[in-house]
Amino acid sequence: MKYAIVSDFDGTITCEDVGDFLLVHFGLVSVKDIEKAYLLDIPVEKWMKKYFRRIEKIPVPEIEKAIRENIKVKKFVRETIKACKKTGIPFEIASGGVDLYAGPVFRKERLKARSFFGKCSIKKGKAKIRYPFLKGLELSDFKKSRVVRYREKGYTVIFCGDGPNDLKAALAADMVFADSRLYKICRE
Repeated sequence: MKYAIVSDFDGTITCEDVGDFLLVHFGLVSVKDIEKAYLLDIPVEKWMKKYFRRIEKIPVPEIEKAIRENIKVKKFVRETIKACKKTGIPFEIASGGVDLYAGPVFRKERLKARSFFGKCSIKKGKAKIRYPFLKGLELSDFKKSRVVRYREKGYTVIFCGDGPNDLKAALAADMVFADSRLYKICRE
């Protein structure tokens, strides 16, 4: 049997949602505002464009320092990615997160995996967030499309996620490793 793994990033690969952490850490949104975002039926990419762009007020070196000092990946993530590479199991990350913080996490933890992240550029004090890989899809549909792509190629697909926007991909997968909010939704 051939396996493939498609995973979320924030709160799935990492111990906590990095984007949420940064916004709260720098006082750009409240925990209450973030919790509301998980209850509403707002696509992650739209929420990020509206709220995460506030990060433009924080110098990039300060963002990277906060990541180095506070963000960790979950146990066995590094080993799983290495084992997949060694055995030829496709492993990829599909995320509503952005390269601005994913890059420092990947460097800090020495992770290498095929990834789909938003692009965050800060020029003249203004942040712009783009998701060129979505090509008109919402993020939840894109994640599902990655699972379906591997299933159509004959793989048994494992999906790993933690949030409501991971549900479509989880339902399309053969096996699911669910954490946090996704776990609760799947149990219900």
